[in-house]
Amino acid sequence: MIDTKDYYDYQGGIHVHTTDSDGTKTVEEIADIASIVGLDFLVITDHMTLKSRHAGKEGFYNDTLVVIGYEHNDTEDCNHYLLFDTDDVLPREMTPQEYVAEGKRLGALGIIAHPDEIRPRLGKYPSYPWLAWDAEGFDGVEIWNQMSEWMEKLTAYNQIKMLFSPRRFMDAPTDRILQKWDELNKTRKVAGLAAVDAHAFLYKAGPLRITIFPYKVQFKSLRTHILLPDKLSRDFVVAKRQLYNAVRDCRLYFSNYRWGDASGFKFMARHGTNSVICGGKIESYEDSTIFVKCPGRCNIKLVCNGNRLIETESDYLEYKPEKNGIYRAEAYKKGKGWIFSNHIRIGV
Repeated sequence: MIDTKDYYDYQGGIHVHTTDSDGTKTVEEIADIASIVGLDFLVITDHMTLKSRHAGKEGFYNDTLVVIGYEHNDTEDCNHYLLFDTDDVLPREMTPQEYVAEGKRLGALGIIAHPDEIRPRLGKYPSYPWLAWDAEGFDGVEIWNQMSEWMEKLTAYNQIKMLFSPRRFMDAPTDRILQKWDELNKTRKVAGLAAVDAHAFLYKAGPLRITIFPYKVQFKSLRTHILLPDKLSRDFVVAKRQLYNAVRDCRLYFSNYRWGDASGFKFMARHGTNSVICGGKIESYEDSTIFVKCPGRCNIKLVCNGNRLIETESDYLEYKPEKNGIYRAEAYKKGKGWIFSNHIRIGV
């Protein structure tokens, strides 16, 4: 059976814009919404500004931890990058390779934003892909970005339906970005996260006025979960470090809340007396066992080195690995992505 050792599971919304850039509510207003819908943490990332952090707006809002970084981009408005713990915004004229490297030098946490956009760069809704894969020093990648997936699917024929039922059209991360993530993890740890990319844009079409993805709606969809060995501290400085360290260590999974609260999901591997969770490592596949436990019946898939090994319709999977590699788990409901773990390394 799966190890009953408890890690504390906290879930939050990552990549959120406020009125400091192109969002439509203030930090305080958004934090109140996050608290109402039960988010344990909220990650603010306005474009090229740390105005609210400098104004002292990081901290706890009720029980929700709010941290503030910013979203950097190159001069062509590509290669968007979330940076945390820099003293200020890095120079705008830097290349992606330069701002990733400088963030690393400063000890900042860096996450590649919405890398998997392939729609045209021209037009009313251009794409903002990540192209600088030769950059060195990033800590994580947004594997599933809610606004990005929605925009990729938007057409002149389906836009009305998508405006009124935005969560309904979320499927799963693309095979392209999952494969890229697996490739990156073959050489080093790279965290995979889900991002809401919340703006709450007002859409106008003749007399029609509708907010695309209100903050409350987005916060009830894609969530990133961090796993902590100790409770999240009420000391803000300590809590922020716990959050950032969990990302760096890949003690993460991410989920689509529309298909149910994923809290309680477990993915672990055991070798002898050594048990590890997402982000961990065991020495060899020999005499090892992998366990997946989901908080409800679903289609569980186990992936090794980018290849799907086995799947089952259940809330539990137990597997004896036959080779070393990087392993992760996926869970689907009704063919839609529900839960995606970060990797466990076995013998690599």
